[in-house]
Amino acid sequence: MRIAEMESHHSAYLELEARISSMVRNTEFPDVFSACETSFEHIVGAINYRKRREIEPAVFSPMAFSVIYEYAPALFEHATIESFFNFVKTTRVIARHENDYLQWAVVAFECEDIARSLWNYLEQHPGALQQEMSSELGIDEEIWITIVTIWEKLGLISRKPDNGSDRWHLQIRLNETAEGMCQTCGIHGKGRKELFFKPISCRNCGAEDYYHLVCSERE
Repeated sequence: MRIAEMESHHSAYLELEARISSMVRNTEFPDVFSACETSFEHIVGAINYRKRREIEPAVFSPMAFSVIYEYAPALFEHATIESFFNFVKTTRVIARHENDYLQWAVVAFECEDIARSLWNYLEQHPGALQQEMSSELGIDEEIWITIVTIWEKLGLISRKPDNGSDRWHLQIRLNETAEGMCQTCGIHGKGRKELFFKPISCRNCGAEDYYHLVCSERE
């Protein structure tokens, strides 16, 4: 790769990182995940450029990874987590990073499963009391509090104080109609929102997997 090409990747990456930062501040979900995935193609070139120009740190910590790790599980962005996992796994310089990004991806998958269980629980128990949820869910409170805090920030859930604890209420219902997209062939389909929280068989290509939930601006 020529130095001019490396520099182009570096500039493109910095522009995308600034855009990702702005989108997160403005809660532009799920659109921010597309920007995160687009940044992947520039990361290696940017690292090579920084090494050539002796810019520290040469092997930096991509903001896109942090955004995916923090937000994608709570927003059920399964395809984005898979993209992150595959990129890290097949990119030697990233796979060997001291932050162990492959483990980040594994944890993100686990947190997505926790988010599904948590959402289903809150759907079935409107106004669930926080101090009772950890024992009933069998989930580490630190993990699920992180998830519901993101939902609250995006207006998907609300909390009401109750005798020294909080009661959590979903602001959308799983029996509403939603649009989903097959992760294998990309075809869209509509159905009850709850259908997209478990693996389903695509009528077009036959693949059985989670559909990507196509969210509206407020979902």
